[in-house]
Amino acid sequence: MSLDATRESIFQNDIIQQMLAQGWQLGTPQGYNRETALYEQDVLDFVQQTQSQDWQKFQRIFPNDTERHFLEAVVAQLKKADINATDEQSRSYGTLGVLRHGVKTRSARFFLCQFKPEHALNPDTLANYKKNICRIVPELVYSPYATAAELQDMGKQAKKWRIDLVLFINGFPVATLELKSEFKQAVRISA
Repeated sequence: MSLDATRESIFQNDIIQQMLAQGWQLGTPQGYNRETALYEQDVLDFVQQTQSQDWQKFQRIFPNDTERHFLEAVVAQLKKADINATDEQSRSYGTLGVLRHGVKTRSARFFLCQFKPEHALNPDTLANYKKNICRIVPELVYSPYATAAELQDMGKQAKKWRIDLVLFINGFPVATLELKSEFKQAVRISA
């Protein structure tokens, strides 16, 4: 067996190619903001493409630096997460809550994900569903605490800061994949 057959990168590239064939977009780590934990351009693109009237209303409220104000509102809603939430309002916080319920800020309400409609009675809903931005980003350094040297590191030490694959929906990280090779994975058996 060749050494190349045991490398994670082959498996990783195969997954990426399969995702791209299904309509996912390939992202780069540079598009990810480690401070907000968002792929910010996708968040903005989805909202501006699907909710232009609400975006214009929001622009009238914040004519200067509209995008920054919007992203700050999204991040504030994400940070309110309560894992023990039992009431409906609290369940609207955190990543899943924001994707399900959207964000209400000032006089505008934005949804940040369009789930697949059960029927085609509303063509706008189906059109918005098709505008969801699904992105896969390989080798993503997620931590805002990683130094510039650690960002460039490609050795074994880099793995503590880097995730093999991250899946984003409209700029929100929804899944991480840490790939292992059957031949190189360290397994410890305790007696």
